[in-house]
Amino acid sequence: MQDADFNLLFAIWAPVAVGGLFVFLFGACVGSFLNVLVWRLPTGQSVVTPPSRCPLCGHRLKWHENLPILGWLLLRGRCSACKAKISAQYPLVELLVALLFLAAFVMFYAPFERAPGTWMADAASPWWHLQGFGRSWAAFLVVVVALAGLVAMTIVDAKTMLIPVQIPTTVTLVAFAGWLVQGFLPESRALREFVPIPVASWTVTFGAVGMMLGLGVSRWLVATGRLRQSFADWADHVKEGDDGSAYPHARREMIAEIMFILPGVAGAGVACVLARLVGYTSSETVCQPMTLLGGSMIGWIAGGALVWSVRILGSLAFGREAMGLGDVHLQAAVGAVLGWKVAVLAFFVAVFIALGWAIASVLLRSFGRFFQREIPFGPHLAIAAVLFVVARPVVVQGVDLFARGIESMVGGGRLELIETRRAGSEPSSRSAEKTRRFPSAELAQPTDQR
Repeated sequence: MQDADFNLLFAIWAPVAVGGLFVFLFGACVGSFLNVLVWRLPTGQSVVTPPSRCPLCGHRLKWHENLPILGWLLLRGRCSACKAKISAQYPLVELLVALLFLAAFVMFYAPFERAPGTWMADAASPWWHLQGFGRSWAAFLVVVVALAGLVAMTIVDAKTMLIPVQIPTTVTLVAFAGWLVQGFLPESRALREFVPIPVASWTVTFGAVGMMLGLGVSRWLVATGRLRQSFADWADHVKEGDDGSAYPHARREMIAEIMFILPGVAGAGVACVLARLVGYTSSETVCQPMTLLGGSMIGWIAGGALVWSVRILGSLAFGREAMGLGDVHLQAAVGAVLGWKVAVLAFFVAVFIALGWAIASVLLRSFGRFFQREIPFGPHLAIAAVLFVVARPVVVQGVDLFARGIESMVGGGRLELIETRRAGSEPSSRSAEKTRRFPSAELAQPTDQR
């Protein structure tokens, strides 16, 4: 390789390598915090105080013992005071989160060839690498916080069969704030066609805000005793450790949950009427911060409504709680981060992941206790969402093949869940027009300064 070629390659990849290293180290630190979170939160302990210590002898870890990944290796997996064994979960979680953060960064920003037909074509929206990290940091922060939250929810749910509501709530609030801030960052108007989250029109944004306010009223009604909380008498019928089949009033409790939703639906309707009255009905009148926030809110509503619908209908049909409310909050948070389309698709991908786990547990149960454990649906939802971030090309191809298989089975009209561009395929006239009008350099130019 000539010096000129090497210098060009170095100039292209050096920023990505430096940024990737920082993101990896940051992810390892976040993973270290998650180890504390998943240990203390289910038991009601503070995640801030006291500082990290040995759970057996109480020895407070020194700074070098508390280093992510390296600390466990330096201690050789044992407490320096009492020599008790330290679980390998700690470095593995830190490494996992670090690798997930790095994978997201590479998928979004690495200078790979992303033309139709290449393996990176469906890795991420072109908005990410055309914007660059400097003009998309808020959106990237939303994604990595979601990845950390999904890892935490997976670990806690797999161990306790419960998802602490604080985790998906934090992810949701960060998503709302992050997408709102992203709307104020410089961006070319041409790039708005490629924003990685489906944006909302003014009317839809008003409706989303109205539903959120209505659900806030529902929470106030429950807190003040004006609306009955569902499953309030759970402990009277179900002993600790039981699977919940002994609870006799699941159908009755679904009525209470439907009543909880009604103020939200009413709020959405009132807000849409208000939008029409004040004239905010045109999709051409765009305020990017509000439409991004509206898109995040619609994703939260769609993700939560989908799982909640399954919960309500399944409970009414089978007479027992079909899905936990923790799963509702988890999928709502996914929608708030990635938008309603990914939230819906990830739910159906999670069904196949759960089916694969069920088959594997039957075939491999004799190889160890790990495959004999019952895994709730929450971890499957989390894995599907993570795959849509760090392995999107594989997921897109899989969904596309499944859709084409269904199409070939049922015949008739063409069924497309995801449009996958392949080498040699003719682009649509609209796509070709966009390509001719907006070359990459022009697309990335932040002409719209808000």
